[in-house]
Amino acid sequence: MMLTLLAAGQSHRFGDQDKLTALLGGKMLGLHAAAAAADLPFTRKLVIGSPRHGCAAQWSALGYEIIANEDAAQGQATSVRLAAAQAIESGASALCIMLADMPFVTRAHIDRMIAAFAESGGTVASSRHGLAMPPAIFPFAALQPLTALAGDSGARKMLADARLVAATEPLLMDIDTEEDLTRANFIYNNSR
Repeated sequence: MMLTLLAAGQSHRFGDQDKLTALLGGKMLGLHAAAAAADLPFTRKLVIGSPRHGCAAQWSALGYEIIANEDAAQGQATSVRLAAAQAIESGASALCIMLADMPFVTRAHIDRMIAAFAESGGTVASSRHGLAMPPAIFPFAALQPLTALAGDSGARKMLADARLVAATEPLLMDIDTEEDLTRANFIYNNSR
């Protein structure tokens, strides 16, 4: 199984700063999810982003290969397509997709998802209030359809029949705005 961390978003709602370099608990936002999954037994770990990104050196130190997405401005589907193509090329049995702006995802949650995938063999998604969302695992049979996605919705439609692995707040919180980051820092500082 291959892991891909999507980190090529445009951060339009965050303001002028690249949100993944903004600090959460004294560490760049883009490093939290990467660190949570770094030691898991994936056959290959990728970051779809930019080799010149502020987090790039740390991503590499965590064992991730950085794959540039030159078409990132055209939406998240471009990153998903690139990830799926890399997984097919690698002969991966499955693809786990995580988002770099979801800092509270834990290794334990990813472990539960891997176990659910091993049991079902089908698509597995995280779930908050019954809503399927990333992180998600796609079996080999879903990789070719992932390479045909378009737009900014990523693989959301392909999660409709996924087996769900529930998570409580704030585990699936994603950071889109400066207000989200302020809230995340409050949660982070009060959970230590």
